[in-house]
Amino acid sequence: MESKENNPIFISLITNFLLMIGKGIVGLLANSNALVADAAHSMSDVIFFLINYRACKECQMYAKIDKKRTSKKNDQKIVETEARATYYTGIILFTIGMTICSHNFMILVLGKEEKPNSITILAAFISLGIYAWLYKYLEKSNNKEKDCFLTAKNTFWQNKINLISGTVVVVGLIGTLFGFIFMDEVAAIVVGSIVLSMGIKLFIEAVEHSEFVAKCDYKPVIACSIIVSMILTIISLSIQL
Repeated sequence: MESKENNPIFISLITNFLLMIGKGIVGLLANSNALVADAAHSMSDVIFFLINYRACKECQMYAKIDKKRTSKKNDQKIVETEARATYYTGIILFTIGMTICSHNFMILVLGKEEKPNSITILAAFISLGIYAWLYKYLEKSNNKEKDCFLTAKNTFWQNKINLISGTVVVVGLIGTLFGFIFMDEVAAIVVGSIVLSMGIKLFIEAVEHSEFVAKCDYKPVIACSIIVSMILTIISLSIQL
C-alpha cells in the first residue's frame, strides 16, 4: 500500500503514463504536432515522477532510521537525495523541451505545416479535464510532510504546468479550425518552452539545495543536453518529413 507521501507522486506517474500513450497515438494518427508535443511532455513527466517517486521512497527510508530527526548526517542525506533527483529531472526536462521547440520551429521554417484532424480537439479537451482533476486532487492532498518536501512540491508544480500546457494545446488546435494551421506548431513550441523552463527551474532548485550539485561543473552537462536535443530533432524531422 502506498504511503501518504508517495501517493500523489504515484497517481501522477500512472496518469501521465496513460496520457502519454493516448495523446501520442491520437497526435500521430490525427496529424497534430501540438498533441505529440504534449505527449512528449507527458513522457518527460513519467520520467520526472518515476525519479521523484524513487527519491521519496529513499527519503522515507532515511527518516525511519532516525525518527526523532536528531542526526544531521541523516537529514543531509534526505536533502541530497531530493536535490539529486531534482537535478536529473531538470536536465531531462531541459533536453525534451529543447527538442520539442527545435522540431516544431523547423517545421514552421520549412513550411511543412499540415492541418490536424478535428478529433485532436476532443482528445485535447479530455486531456485537459484529466489534468484539472489531477491538479485539484493534489491541491486537496496538500502534503506537508518533511521527508519528501522538495519532490512533493515539484510534483504539485509539474501538474500545475501540465494544466497550462494542456490549455495551450486546446487553444492551438481550436485556432487550426479557423484556418490558422500554423497554430498547431506554435502551440507545440509554447509547450516545449514550458517544459524547458521547468527544467531550468528544477536545475536552479537543485543547485540551491545541494552542495554536491552546486560544486558540479554543469557546463558540459548542458552542452551534452543541447547536442542530444539536436540529434533527436534531426531524427524526428527525418521521420515526419
